[in-house]
Amino acid sequence: MQELHSTGIPGDFFTTASLSTLAGATGAVYIICSTVQKVFNFNPKWLALLVSVLISFAAALLTQSAGNEISRYFIALLNGFLIYATATGTNQVLGSKPSADTEATIGFRQTIKTKRRFNTTWW
Repeated sequence: MQELHSTGIPGDFFTTASLSTLAGATGAVYIICSTVQKVFNFNPKWLALLVSVLISFAAALLTQSAGNEISRYFIALLNGFLIYATATGTNQVLGSKPSADTEATIGFRQTIKTKRRFNTTWW
């Protein structure tokens, strides 16, 4: 049960109910991956996908009634991909190429790439 303060604002930032929504799960993925990047300087491309799928499976376990297990986990996997796409912005129609300062040419077909950040696009 979430506690309401006198201002009417929920006392909890994330709840089980909020994590089972697309907005809550997306926010959690963004916060977790950004924190891991800043604290541990660790940000592989698969990290946000792994966190998204884990949150989706946890939400499926906590919120859905027992039933057809195969379809339940298949939908949870699809929701994990949706959470990832939303958190990373890959579901946007328009994108932009990396700017000139992210890659520098040092010779014939050799480039130096700067460290990938969380908001760096993968395409």
